[in-house]
Amino acid sequence: MLFIHVIDNGATLIIQNLMPRHLQWWITFGASFAHYWIALPIMGILASLLYLMNYKIAMWWLITTQVLAMILVSIISFVLKIHWIDGFKLGPAIPNLLLLWWLQIFAICEVVIVPRLISDQRVRLFMTVCAVMLWMAMLVACIQKYNIPLSSGLGSLFFGYFWWQFSEEQYRKRANHWRRVLEIDTLI
Repeated sequence: MLFIHVIDNGATLIIQNLMPRHLQWWITFGASFAHYWIALPIMGILASLLYLMNYKIAMWWLITTQVLAMILVSIISFVLKIHWIDGFKLGPAIPNLLLLWWLQIFAICEVVIVPRLISDQRVRLFMTVCAVMLWMAMLVACIQKYNIPLSSGLGSLFFGYFWWQFSEEQYRKRANHWRRVLEIDTLI
């Protein structure tokens, strides 16, 4: 635990005080996306786009997995960050829910949406690099402006990757079943 605190405090010190001035534009750009009121409408647009592309079960799966991720993050944060110094207090969320949701948004865009709309491999690679850079800019912006620990951001990355792989595996196993149960004609 001490090692994690040292890394969190060191990263906070470097990002808040020692970042070069020419990188501040990228951090500000990332901070403009690092809000729940931006992520939630984009998730709604993404769900609508999945519905319009005839991925109706995938749309509901997206909504369900995002709500379940929110519940799991709340439980994990409660277990890991509860302490009784000067009364009951709950520390910052670990993993950070906002970064987790953005990771899921980018993953769905890169795996489902972009391959259906763009066929050129170089353009797809460029979009993937842009998504990774934007997520990293949001991570640095959250550390710099909202004082989240680096461990929370890295927890979002690792938990988000696990959650994406787990939910994708469950979707592939159960999508045909739900298509038969709901009796809808949809793509899987």
